[in-house]
Parts: sequence; structure tokens; C-alpha cells
Amino acid sequence: MTPPSKNHRGRKVPRKRRGEILDVAARVFHDKGYDATTIQDIADEVGILKGSIYYYISSKEDLLFELLEYVHQAALKAVLEAVERDGDPLQKIHAFVETLSAFNAENRVRMGILLHDFRSLSEPRRREIVRARDRYDRMLRKLIAEGQEQGIICPDIDAKLAALAVMGMINTIYQWYRPQGGQKAQAIGAFYADFVVRALACDPESHAAGHPGRPALSASA
Repeated sequence: MTPPSKNHRGRKVPRKRRGEILDVAARVFHDKGYDATTIQDIADEVGILKGSIYYYISSKEDLLFELLEYVHQAALKAVLEAVERDGDPLQKIHAFVETLSAFNAENRVRMGILLHDFRSLSEPRRREIVRARDRYDRMLRKLIAEGQEQGIICPDIDAKLAALAVMGMINTIYQWYRPQGGQKAQAIGAFYADFVVRALACDPESHAAGHPGRPALSASA
């Protein structure tokens, strides 16, 4: 996953080396944390002098922002393509959750940086990332509301709370997913999507007041 190969002066730079620097930076940020990482750490991992790395980047923050911006754009593009396919709101929600969950698993290092280290950006850049992130929330809320209007999603569900719950579930994948653990990214995406759709789905015949938002029975009940 390599962004366009230009440095901060707009000069074209070797794509292979630039991609290597970005990949190494992502790994070091993920392992050590952005704040604890130095440009020297990245240069050492790449195997070049610290001064040479500035041919490709201008600052550590620029490197972080470029990583976050690119991975977010790639994720958003995949999700938008998924939900633009034909289908009712529940089918689109399934596509949304499946695509974003699988993407998070496949790109767990960079998604972990996006979700954890974006706070290290300067305020203007942080706002830009947050605005982009909020598109997912708005998209999901809109699909839930449309499903409620069509009578295929439980009318008692709070669309805002449901969207927050779904995004929270997806956004923690990077914390536990390990490719060597046996679970494939696509299988995780499909499971999450089925789970969410079953939680939301409801029709007038099966609906009961408060379903599925009824409080759980207490242990003494």
C-alpha cells in the first residue's frame, strides 16, 4: 500500500524506496508507538543514514499523516464501492460491515496506527482525519434509518447508538487479530456482518415492543 511517490518538495522519488520507508515507519510506529519513535529509528530499520531519509519526507508528523490519510482513503473507497451495489439497507449494512472488518484485519498495523496515533497529529490534521472518520458513522446511521423506514430494521433501535456499537466492534479488530491465528480476514468480515444484520433485522410480524433493545432479564428473574 504505497502512496504517490513525491517528497515534500514535490520532487519525484523512487517509488520502491519510498514505499519501503512508509512500510517500515508503519511497523515501527505500531511496535513502539508514534511518540516513542524517532526518525533515527526509522532510518536504522531501513538501513540508510538519518539525513538521507529527509530526501523522502520532511518530518515525522508528515510521515504519520501520509500513512493515516492513505489507509483511510483506501478503506473508504472499498466501503463506498461495497454499499453502492444494489440491495436493501440490510444488504448494504452487511456489505459495509463485511468490507470494513476485512479491511481492518488485512491492514491491522496501519489501522492500529490510524485508530491509536492520530491524536499525535497537529490540530488541523487531526480534525481532517476525524471528519473523514465521521463519514463511516453517518453512512451507517443513514442505512439503519432507511431500514427502519422500510420496516426491515427494528424501529426501537437507536441508530446513533447502534452505529457507535458497530464501529466500536470493528475498530478493535487490530487489537486482537493475528493472521497466523487461523482466522482469515474475509471470514472475520463475513461473521461480523452476519452478526450485525441479525441484531438489526426485524419485521412487523416478528417485532415486539422494545425488541431487540429490551433489558436483559436479571439473574433473579
